[in-house]
Amino acid sequence: MKKITFILTFLMASYGFAQNVSTGVVTLTPGFTVQFDVNGSTEKVTMTMVGPSDVWLGVALNTNLGNSMGTGGEDVILYDSTGLKDRNLTGAQNAPNIDDSQDWTQMSNTESDNVRTIVATRALNTGDSKDYVFTTATTSLPMLWAKGSSLVLNYHASRGGAAATLGTTTIALPEFNVYPNPTAKELNVQFPASIKEANISVYSVLGTLIFQSNMGKLNTKINTSEWNTGVYLMNISTPQFSQTKRIIKR
Repeated sequence: MKKITFILTFLMASYGFAQNVSTGVVTLTPGFTVQFDVNGSTEKVTMTMVGPSDVWLGVALNTNLGNSMGTGGEDVILYDSTGLKDRNLTGAQNAPNIDDSQDWTQMSNTESDNVRTIVATRALNTGDSKDYVFTTATTSLPMLWAKGSSLVLNYHASRGGAAATLGTTTIALPEFNVYPNPTAKELNVQFPASIKEANISVYSVLGTLIFQSNMGKLNTKINTSEWNTGVYLMNISTPQFSQTKRIIKR
């Protein structure tokens, strides 16, 4: 009974039986898009912002589209010459205030052909009253957007509003390949192209942690020669998602 309880608890923690929602790619204006993907299992949201690489870009969440300045306090994500910042609208013609708590973690910032792509993550609920609270429920997400004439934050060159919906969807997760399985002496962890490193933990069916390491593409082998014969659960996690695999040691 103890073994069954651990396996069920572990799988529920890894997959959460929670749905994922996404706005899909929202075109704010030609050449400037944003997408929000909510992962109910990890309780994190991933933002992907794509726009011109030579100007500042900003998006305000859950705003009144009829008020181009917002009413004050709305959550803003803005990239300029100082980097990606968590801000909030003032409700007037002033630059958005910088939050005391910077909750977005920038995962990547790439440029190609004068186009910048930024990927960042944060918790669904940061506990900051100025931050929008994401949920896995289907809901409307009106946004205001603005972009500048340079990377230095100043009066916007253009602005507007966009209506988006966070809806139930299947978010394709990168798949790790673990082989050979069953294993005798060694396991190989093959990383998908989009992932550079991951935390890997292996548990016995009794819940005993027998292996844990932060692994990367240059460190992909696990010595299993001293493991007892039986079934193990491997959890592979990154800031964006978590996967569980069943391993058999013979």
